[in-house]
Amino acid sequence: MNLPKRRYMAASIAVTVMLAASCIQEEAPNPEADILALVFPKNSLRTGEVEIYNDYVVTYPRVNVNLRDSAITQLEVSPGATWERISNPQATDTLFYIKVTSESRQYAKLYAVTQVESFPETFGFETWVRHTAGFLYENPKEGTLQWYSSNNGAAIAWSSPGKPAEEYPVRKARLNGSSAVELRTMIGPGSIAGGAVFIPCMAGSVYLGGFNALTGLTNPLRSIFFGVPFDSGKPTRLTGYALFREGTEDYILPDGTRDRTKHDRCDIYAVLFKAGEGQAQFLYGDNIGHSPQIIARAQIREEELVTGQPVFFELHFDYAFPTPFSWEELQNQQYKLTIVCASSSRGQFYEGRPGNTLIVDDLNLYYEISDH
Repeated sequence: MNLPKRRYMAASIAVTVMLAASCIQEEAPNPEADILALVFPKNSLRTGEVEIYNDYVVTYPRVNVNLRDSAITQLEVSPGATWERISNPQATDTLFYIKVTSESRQYAKLYAVTQVESFPETFGFETWVRHTAGFLYENPKEGTLQWYSSNNGAAIAWSSPGKPAEEYPVRKARLNGSSAVELRTMIGPGSIAGGAVFIPCMAGSVYLGGFNALTGLTNPLRSIFFGVPFDSGKPTRLTGYALFREGTEDYILPDGTRDRTKHDRCDIYAVLFKAGEGQAQFLYGDNIGHSPQIIARAQIREEELVTGQPVFFELHFDYAFPTPFSWEELQNQQYKLTIVCASSSRGQFYEGRPGNTLIVDDLNLYYEISDH
């Protein structure tokens, strides 16, 4: 599944070391068929690099830039592997495909090179897509921008390709008479990976960013990375509709013990942060609340949600952070933004109250536009 570019670079270093030893012992042909690096012409993207996952690539082209027919400046694949570019004549957000064939010629992988054209102002959760061919769960998508969810990690944890989409923590629902996203906290699978990982509870969440399947079980706080390029303006408000119901089961702690008296709450928030040259390009589960890169944050308050009743919420961005907002940095594509909705506020630590349910619909992002 999803495989970030930084991991590929580490793998490339490891492969280099292995090849250096080949003069001592001849190795079998490399079975890998991965894209390690993909570079487009300078100034064609809003971000300094593309995002490379297991079988697709995400690009953020600048306005009026056509990457569909653009030349590739650099494409690095697994040692010994070969690649070919395959055009996509259909008018979709998939620009073209890259087929990578392993050195042994026994393995091949088809990457879809996709593009995100712009950041939507409204998220209606009307469109849902299968995220991977091997599992039945779905994630919402708005235009060309893909939401990620805890379904990505749940698919790995349960390792159950036949599990229906409606049995995952994130699924399609209805609110205000239209399609919405439902997030539910569930009892986890318990011990997995031979007992090396313990997941007693699994919360439902959707967010803008990405997911690293390789660390999804061993380091969940680093497997989720938050943020997509944002240069539309200075965010001021995030509004939407939500319906929250607290679960009736005992609260489950990370060690699997239960607490009948502990209450659980959901969470909805947005974060604007700086991700310019020389800085981390994403925030993670272990620093999304306190990273020095944060510029502004908008977060729902517990009193704004009345259990069991649909409510309209309006979250205002707070800019009281050490990193100041700069119009110049915004226009130079140095900022990223994420929106996060979760059925349990501490779900990333595998804790929460099973049965917690949060339904969200019609998110709207408001922002100021520079007058110069």
